[in-house]
Amino acid sequence: MASKLEDLAGPSPTESPPVIQDSRLRIILARVLCGWAALLVESLAPGAAQAAVGVQVGPRAGVALTGDADLYVGVDLRLTAPSSPFTIQPTFDYVFDENQTLYHVGGNLLYEVPVGFRLKPYLGVGMNYSTFALNEVPGPTTSENEPARTDDEGHRLGMNLLAGARLELPWVSPFVQVTKSVGEFNALALGGGLELRLSERRGAASPPEAMRFAVTPYMANNVAGDVQSGRIGAGVSLAVFPWERLGFELDGELHGHFFRDQDVAGLASEDVDLDTDAALLSASAVARYCAGNPAFGSWCPYATAGAGVVHAWFHGVDRGSGAAYATKAQTDPTISGGVGITHLFTQHVGLRVDGRYIRAFVDESASDGGYFEDYGFLRLSAGVSVGFR
Repeated sequence: MASKLEDLAGPSPTESPPVIQDSRLRIILARVLCGWAALLVESLAPGAAQAAVGVQVGPRAGVALTGDADLYVGVDLRLTAPSSPFTIQPTFDYVFDENQTLYHVGGNLLYEVPVGFRLKPYLGVGMNYSTFALNEVPGPTTSENEPARTDDEGHRLGMNLLAGARLELPWVSPFVQVTKSVGEFNALALGGGLELRLSERRGAASPPEAMRFAVTPYMANNVAGDVQSGRIGAGVSLAVFPWERLGFELDGELHGHFFRDQDVAGLASEDVDLDTDAALLSASAVARYCAGNPAFGSWCPYATAGAGVVHAWFHGVDRGSGAAYATKAQTDPTISGGVGITHLFTQHVGLRVDGRYIRAFVDESASDGGYFEDYGFLRLSAGVSVGFR
């Protein structure tokens, strides 16, 4: 392996690195997300014969308890629909931490306990996307008294478990909430806020029918297996159902910090900050079964099986000179299988949670690339589907 894993060398003026263009992939993904956002706004806007979505928005604040107690401020949005017993709660929080710049973007699914009082207790689960930048890089030093490798900025994906209560008043709803984050940022947050009601939920409480075509942007985390966990992937799924219970899906994802650092450390010297990214593409068959009632809404559990490719690239920057090093890349075929469930919030909007095991087959005799054995991992993702019948 030593002959294969030579130190990364800078490309010559006439040589271009053998890597898929990350910027182009991000542009394509951004265009798909813009189109999806337009469909989402159109789907949630009430029409003449369409049920109205309830909207509440307002400020929130509290204290996040980790080693220290850090104040945070943010914005809270709540969406309700007559076809679903759940509330969607997107959030944004800025944390006042003297050691770093830190903010969280979250999305939670809340269930209010049906009680006949103005005080409405609720439970919820969700996910949070965290971005941080350390003001000063701490940590141990090497034998040459240079800073050891550490992430001084980045993004993380975690899970939220929460409980709270809101007071239902005309026009406004004050609330208190306790949130426990699960992941690298595992703070216990105690907070509350005041929401202004912009529109009332109204319409018949009839469960919507399953979508025949759906676009689902999602956030993903590889939670177990031979790759790095805790890092964020962003992707888009396009699903078509020619038949009620059988359909097909195309899936594409960009994932940062794909392989674990210790597994690819031999690609570069200690002076190089090495990172890996990956693009995942797959096509799958999907079998689903949808059922619903006015009390619990519409649910569509499903199973998938398919094949695709993983294109991974390895790139580095010299810590001393700041010079970029040539990029190595490899493309490996994959098979995948998994299960998931979609909850139809309205006729055209659904919430999807998906778990898949992906197995990549690597040509161990290849001279290119940087990871020379088969690998597998479990990917969990959550996203918002927009579609039509």
